[in-house]
Amino acid sequence: MKAYADLHIHTTTSDGLHTPSDIVAMACKIGLRVIAITDHDAVEGVAEARAAAVGTGLQVIAGVEISASIDETECHVLGYFVDDGDAVLREQLARFRSARVDRVEHMLGRLSELGMALRFDHVQEIAGDGSIGRPHIARAMVEAGYVQDAKQAFERYLSRGRPAYVPRLKITPVQALKMIRAAGGLPVLAHPWELQAIVPSLVTEGLAGLEVYYAGYNAAATALLVQLAECHGLLCTGGSDFHGLALSPANALGACQLPASAVETLLARNAALTLR
Repeated sequence: MKAYADLHIHTTTSDGLHTPSDIVAMACKIGLRVIAITDHDAVEGVAEARAAAVGTGLQVIAGVEISASIDETECHVLGYFVDDGDAVLREQLARFRSARVDRVEHMLGRLSELGMALRFDHVQEIAGDGSIGRPHIARAMVEAGYVQDAKQAFERYLSRGRPAYVPRLKITPVQALKMIRAAGGLPVLAHPWELQAIVPSLVTEGLAGLEVYYAGYNAAATALLVQLAECHGLLCTGGSDFHGLALSPANALGACQLPASAVETLLARNAALTLR
């Protein structure tokens, strides 16, 4: 079945490998009708994507993905239809990005102790104007010949539990929900399979939906998550979590078969909020 939409996409504005304009071109090529740019702690790529989509028929939703944690468990909250020009939101996200710089410096220090010296300024150069992160370290490691590819860099050194991993500064899910709501957005819990226990408490705090259609979820898992969403009156969204095929071949753009009806319901919910 041809994919209709992809509502979880990262660009070079954060830790993706493709620019917002590139994403639009790729989305049009495979026939997507709606996409959401959901960079980590950044909304600056939305404007470029919108401009690139003019005249293509592709609808671009302004989004963001905010990292949070609860009881040592990491969770991510997606925000759809946020005001990407909101000064308060941008200031809050800028603080998170500053913490990303500190994290990268600590990770480079650990790699150096392991005999893999990398210059921070080179990693920053790879990141460009985007939020610096682990994918940029991975690319620097490949260039230096320390690993064969980015996948190996993550599996051996950069993933959680590996020797160079450093936890990221996070807020609570409730704080993330409030940030998104304050910026006019609809908060959705990303890849929620292992987070089902916290859904009821987040619903009372303003959670609007669950990312039930996700690359890697089989039909049975998706069906159970749809039931959970319906039980709590939540929207059902979905996306590939695309960063670039070089980083995760399984998370290809458009790989998630999100029903058009789910997208239309999401659009209608936002339209209803806008009219209030």
